[in-house]
Amino acid sequence: MDLDRFQAELTTLLAGIEHPKVLAALALSEEAGEVARCVLDAEGYGKDVRADLEGELGDTLVALVEVASRYGISASAAAARVLDKLRRKAPAWREELGGRLEAMRRRLDG
Repeated sequence: MDLDRFQAELTTLLAGIEHPKVLAALALSEEAGEVARCVLDAEGYGKDVRADLEGELGDTLVALVEVASRYGISASAAAARVLDKLRRKAPAWREELGGRLEAMRRRLDG
């Protein structure tokens, strides 16, 4: 789904029930914590959390886009901006960290 369309539809759906700015940011933090709980359940306790994780990622996306909307920021523009930044920085990160992260993925991800 297109981020602009998602943000517009979310804004319509939440019209009249938007969080105040500070609560939108706190809701984002809470939803990110739910994602972390799913990862803990999967990696620490061996649970199959894929369905729950998908739902929590969706909730986190809603909370993130609501924060953007409450501050008048286009989620699509923010995504484009970060991709531009990553295009510049990723090659140096890959050179510096690639080998170590590959070893960590083998060790931690199996």
